[in-house]
Amino acid sequence: MIETGLVIFILWIIFIRRTVDPSKSSKNPKLTKKEEQWLVDTWQPDPIVPKLTNQQQRIVDSSWVIESVDGQHLRVRGVSAPVLNLASFDFLGLSLDLRIKHVAKEALEFYGVGSCGPRGFYGTIDQHLFFEQAIAKFMGTQEAISYSDGASTVSSAIPAFSKKGDLLLADEAVSEPILTGLNLSRSTVLFFRHNDMDHLRSILQSIANDDKRLKRDTSQQRRFIVVEGLYRNTGDICPLPEILALKEQFFYRLILDESVSFGALGRTGRGVTEHYGVKVSDVEVMLLAMDTALASVGGVCIGSREIVDHQRLSGAGYCFSASAPPFLSAAACEALKIIEDSPALMEVLHANTGYLHKSISDKVDGLQLRCSVPTPIMNLTLSTPLDSLEEEAAKIIDMSNYCVAHGVGIVASKFSMLNSVSGMKYRPSLTLCASTKLTSADMDHVVATLAAASMI
Repeated sequence: MIETGLVIFILWIIFIRRTVDPSKSSKNPKLTKKEEQWLVDTWQPDPIVPKLTNQQQRIVDSSWVIESVDGQHLRVRGVSAPVLNLASFDFLGLSLDLRIKHVAKEALEFYGVGSCGPRGFYGTIDQHLFFEQAIAKFMGTQEAISYSDGASTVSSAIPAFSKKGDLLLADEAVSEPILTGLNLSRSTVLFFRHNDMDHLRSILQSIANDDKRLKRDTSQQRRFIVVEGLYRNTGDICPLPEILALKEQFFYRLILDESVSFGALGRTGRGVTEHYGVKVSDVEVMLLAMDTALASVGGVCIGSREIVDHQRLSGAGYCFSASAPPFLSAAACEALKIIEDSPALMEVLHANTGYLHKSISDKVDGLQLRCSVPTPIMNLTLSTPLDSLEEEAAKIIDMSNYCVAHGVGIVASKFSMLNSVSGMKYRPSLTLCASTKLTSADMDHVVATLAAASMI
């Protein structure tokens, strides 16, 4: 009976069952020419780009176009005089150093422009290895691994270590590359209030209590705390010693993004670990950028040999992206050598940072610094909040435009804590950066212009 049934079913499929051909279906008769023309005449396509809101249009209308860069000054379309550049993260001014340009030019002539492939295939050139050895030695770690882009370094390293089912605790003020890495990891992500160690401790303790109550085996889950050394969105420094104490107490690992703090903090520019006097080896995963203090392009992760080797097969940006042009690694090597041989650079940066921070605090009434500790990134918000954030954003943009028109290149920032656990919304701010190339006259001009802008 079973065999007979199967034979009948096969015969039905072959000879009786009919598939539906939409093009031959009698239920969809062809349209007449008149109906087709009516459809064509009445069709209104949706815009590819939606209409901008009034605030978005205001931002577009107030954008400046930089036509050229002349040292520390910019040529901005519509502004007759040179504009002082305070928008760059080139804190040490090494992008203007002729020694680095000479080394980059020689490497370009010798190696050509591109390396033509990912690092793991045929894209590794000796200059990549030279830089990795140099930065590992400079920071006092076993090894380093370089990527071709600074943002992809961060967004690749995080999911290389944290996978689905793992746990990440991140500061709510982290920058966009970290947020991308958190999303790509598919891990469970919890945010703690910005630089609030009491809140972080309460989250860690709550998780520990749940582990005990549910009898969970914590060794089956990788757990990380994710912070920045110097937050590019707020301009303040993470309390690293307290974070290290908490991670040791609750058995977590630390991912520290020093993309901005490297070359900006510490006596010799080694970042927030040197700033606080802690061991680099206490941080499991440390990420650095080559496009800030090192006057190049790319990023690098430093740490133990196991941390680095793991990324050679698990770091998406390392495995699947073309490696950086060799001349960029050569430029970064030369920049690192200059930083190591010229400790006075950091002294000048710290002096300029302190002078600019104090002058703004003392002489600019309508604005206040977000961070009370001097750092090379300074965020200024309105001293007196307005009725709405839209009004604040409009005023901040007007102040930025005034500064640019009067020769000071300061940007308007709209930082938004998309994952805020405190319910805090963004405060539009002006952002400016200190550098070693600023003279006393330059900084006095900046402060006077800010004071005038705050009065408009």
